[in-house]
Amino acid sequence: MRGISILLGVLLFAATLKCQPTQPAIVWDPSPNYTAGRTVSIDSIVIHTTEGSYSGAVSWLKNPASGASAHYVIKEDGTQIKQLVADSNRAWHATYYNNRSIGIECAGFAGQASTWTQGILPALYDLVAWLCYTHGVSSVHPPGQATSQSQQDFNGTGLVGHYQVQPWNRTDPGPYFDWNALVTQVNLRLGSGGSNDRIVDNVDPGFSVLSGSWSSGTSAAGKYGADYRFVSTAASASAECEWRPNLPEGGDYAVEVWYPQGTNRAPDSPFTVHHANGSTAVPVNQQVNGGAWFTLGTYPFFTGTSGYVRLANNASTGFVVLADAVRFRQVTSAPAAPAPTGLVATAVNSTDIDFDWNWSAYADGYWVDIAESAADLTGATGTFQNTFVGRVNTWLWQGLTPGTTYYWRVWAYNVAGGHHGYPTPATIALPAGTPPGAPTALAATILSDTSVQFSWMPGANTDGVWLDIAETSADLLAGPGAPSFQAVNLSGATTSHDWTGLTQGTTYYWRVFAYNTNGGVHSYPTPASVTTTGGGGGHTTGPGGSGGSGDDGGCSTGDGSAFWWLALLALLPAIVWLRQERA
Repeated sequence: MRGISILLGVLLFAATLKCQPTQPAIVWDPSPNYTAGRTVSIDSIVIHTTEGSYSGAVSWLKNPASGASAHYVIKEDGTQIKQLVADSNRAWHATYYNNRSIGIECAGFAGQASTWTQGILPALYDLVAWLCYTHGVSSVHPPGQATSQSQQDFNGTGLVGHYQVQPWNRTDPGPYFDWNALVTQVNLRLGSGGSNDRIVDNVDPGFSVLSGSWSSGTSAAGKYGADYRFVSTAASASAECEWRPNLPEGGDYAVEVWYPQGTNRAPDSPFTVHHANGSTAVPVNQQVNGGAWFTLGTYPFFTGTSGYVRLANNASTGFVVLADAVRFRQVTSAPAAPAPTGLVATAVNSTDIDFDWNWSAYADGYWVDIAESAADLTGATGTFQNTFVGRVNTWLWQGLTPGTTYYWRVWAYNVAGGHHGYPTPATIALPAGTPPGAPTALAATILSDTSVQFSWMPGANTDGVWLDIAETSADLLAGPGAPSFQAVNLSGATTSHDWTGLTQGTTYYWRVFAYNTNGGVHSYPTPASVTTTGGGGGHTTGPGGSGGSGDDGGCSTGDGSAFWWLALLALLPAIVWLRQERA
């Protein structure tokens, strides 16, 4: 248990190393002019000019008679930023964009180049970068504007000018404002992201083509890296690709895509974000907002590779969809995983317990602890045993002692937030039962270069037998799921099995053990080894025995002295193959 605590401590320390844009100093000076709450997510930031002084603008935007407000106002020299409306509420600054945007007023005039000094601009860049990071707003400047007051059909996301939303009566921030500088400086402050952010380009290991024929392109301006992939659209999906990052810790991540825009791109390229709460489809108009990061939204993710983004070609026909790069930018670290609920322990037989529980939000995995006394469980001493079972919500613990009461608990943890504290132990009593007798006279006889006959004598009270083989002792001990592990389930009356299709000249580690319905399994045997013929001399061994190093043809040996090093591996508490469900 001490090792677990050290591991969690190291992981928690590592989690503190991530960076983010610096939040500027902000003075709270509330205005009564706002609408409480929002009904859509924030996807844009609208830049304004006050057309007057800083103090006058703040006073006016706080006056109920004005019928106007903004979230933030920046002083002429950048030395002060006031917040008049909370981000979670709607300020009255950009008509039909109020519900989806943050409004920033810059003290000065749209028609004067002198407004944009090296005092106000850095303050604006800092504030916008912080807001983009906090709300997952894409740091791009979309082209276009509404066509008329009656149509109000501008729908750009990212960093927007007031003139784009209300071109019939507004021109701010004006012709002297440098949008390219804003985007560049904001992205510099966002950088490549924090240490936990991940970018997967179409040439990186995390990118894969799942189906279809994707072509590579290099000619389009605004691509990420050296190239991109593209495929023609179709009425139903016939091509699909995937970006799958290995995230170092769980939390909320803004998912952003990069692509070179073009008139032949699909207006509804079907991206799907697969995250901790399921999946979210996000159609993207790849004719606009290209050459920069475009945000698909902010979603919760687990540590590791369980989250990903997919793109298919089932979009409007007559176009192409582009697969370039995807960025997973951490917005917040995961909190400590809450304790799992619905914990149930069921005695399957006299040696096996099935543990079940409900999923816990942000849990990267679960630990199951057992002991034969409450003191041993809480103190992690004596009869205490535990294992990390991964991101599952059920576990079968096998090979326990019949007729024994076990104290147990299940707890969730994640890399970022740690764990919730240990739950109160519960108890379960196993019924008395008689495990089967261990098989005896185990032997392996080579039949050919690719086949071996395994034989044994069943013990008492045997309902069935498992025969396991693997190409390494570690794979054998790890059990199901290990790369070379194979197993076959046989009836209790079976005394031999011919295993065919093996690889010539290869050493196989093997074991035979019995089980019964009420008694569970006996102690697992020490693995033995046998080497098939072909490509070198063949020999066989029984459990613990040895064969000649240059045998010609088949031979077999019975019980002998155990391989001490294999027995040591079998006793390692970190090996949890005993708990793999077999029935």
